[in-house]
Amino acid sequence: MKCQFFTRLTVAILCLFSIGMVGCSEAPTVAEVDGRIALDGSPVSTGVILLQDDVNGTGGSAVVENGSFTFSTPIPPGNYAVALQSPPPPAPHETASQRVSVKFPRHLTEAATSGVKVEITPGKNSLKLDVKSKK
Repeated sequence: MKCQFFTRLTVAILCLFSIGMVGCSEAPTVAEVDGRIALDGSPVSTGVILLQDDVNGTGGSAVVENGSFTFSTPIPPGNYAVALQSPPPPAPHETASQRVSVKFPRHLTEAATSGVKVEITPGKNSLKLDVKSKK
């Protein structure tokens, strides 16, 4: 009889503890990022967009196709500088006619000189960027 009482008391305490923990979940600590990017009003045909954290230099990159990009892994929220770089080198099986050559203005290729900044917040972020070729 005494054992049943302690078993029920233990179950009751665990239930109360579990109910109390439901309200203690934290907000997302990472961000999902996608968006569109244009250069002087025209969608960037192909390239790579880089986000570099203003504080510690970390960030991420995503491939741009027809002006759209999606970061495949979440990134921490924060303030980021944006850079654009040429597309990755072609795969060995691609022919010369399949290679796309895109050159971006020099100031846009480095996060420190692009002048483009974004704030990434926890959760879903959809960016719409129109960068300028002239500084």
